[in-house]
Amino acid sequence: MQTVYRKQSGQALIESVLGLSYVIIPLLIIMPFMSKVSGLQHKSHQASHYLAWERTVWKEQDPSLLPNVSGLYIAKKSETENAKQLPWRFYQKDGLALNSRNTNQWNWNNIHPLLKHQTQRNHSQTTLLKPVQQSSASVDEELSRFTRTHNGERLPGSMGGIVENAVNLLSLTGFSLEQDQFYRTGINTNIENHYLEPFNNLNLNLNGNSALLASGWNAAGPHHVKNRVERLVLTNYMNIAPIQTAQSILGILPFGKELRPNSLRLGHVDPNILPTNRLCTYGTANCGG
Repeated sequence: MQTVYRKQSGQALIESVLGLSYVIIPLLIIMPFMSKVSGLQHKSHQASHYLAWERTVWKEQDPSLLPNVSGLYIAKKSETENAKQLPWRFYQKDGLALNSRNTNQWNWNNIHPLLKHQTQRNHSQTTLLKPVQQSSASVDEELSRFTRTHNGERLPGSMGGIVENAVNLLSLTGFSLEQDQFYRTGINTNIENHYLEPFNNLNLNLNGNSALLASGWNAAGPHHVKNRVERLVLTNYMNIAPIQTAQSILGILPFGKELRPNSLRLGHVDPNILPTNRLCTYGTANCGG
């Protein structure tokens, strides 16, 4: 028994050395790297949510049935303009003010420290986002380290079909809504490999996806509000000359004053009851201009 004990007396020490060499130390090395990769994944999800929301606010085409009144504008911004905001809003350093009209040139070397790591031996920390293959001199710097997808489609499922049929019925009155209301967006980023083996061939790819169901209503000023709402008011179709004449005749009677056309205004819509900030005209000095 004494001989067996002497042969096994160094086993615990050897197991500790092997554990530190092949398990603990590699984990300590790779954990900061994987933590930053997790942070990048979170940024990708945030960016995709932002793009989905912005697509419901900024339209690339004018809405249908804008009234023929001069001076009306619609909030429009291209998909590329929206995507250029992503680095400034999700990848830059903390504590910097957000600005939708950046005058400075974007530089991926000035991103948040969470997104930097030492990817080469004896080199300083650089961004973990790998340049996309199709990047070239013609590609804006903001868009050079991620790819994105976006599309609008009709409402999915049987409920979407019911809503679409209802909107089609309303279109008989001249009322129209944008029906591509289901917006899907995606952000794709590739990660630079760690310089240590066996983590130098990870080839990590991160994806952030989002979908948002939003109303197609988009009111471009008070004239547009009045134009759209009137088409949903059934009494608006009674606002014709014969009925107005009948109202005037009945208004002669002592008890018919309230029936006169200037008192009982059939189909009347007054958008001015809305808050002033909801009635601004897109593109003017105080409304996005």
